[in-house]
Amino acid sequence: MTSQSEPRDGDMIRTTFDAVTEELEPGVLLVRLSGEIDIATTDFASEAIRAAVAPPARLVLIDVSAVTFCSSAGLGNLVEARTLAGRHNITLALIGVGRPVDRPLTVTGLGGQFRIFASAAEALAAL
Repeated sequence: MTSQSEPRDGDMIRTTFDAVTEELEPGVLLVRLSGEIDIATTDFASEAIRAAVAPPARLVLIDVSAVTFCSSAGLGNLVEARTLAGRHNITLALIGVGRPVDRPLTVTGLGGQFRIFASAAEALAAL
């Protein structure tokens, strides 16, 4: 997606978002989300999450260290990931949770429902 910093009258506001999935080892996926996760990008985030949190994966790490904004729609994406992981018996963890993601997780009480690690290396060592 592209970014437009100052919309003109009648123009849609565009947000920047990207999702890249990497297989760290067989059955272990790292999904790197970056930019803004909001109503405009939630479908893209959901698509990336659904593709990763499915068999034959056994561990999925969602790296949110480059997320600059996380709306309630973005929280919905994370809850969807947790639900899918449970359904498929896949271990799920969040990586690099900074203020843009930590604040909504804390305010809603959802933070305690996720395994959270500072880095992928830390998560791999613990899981």
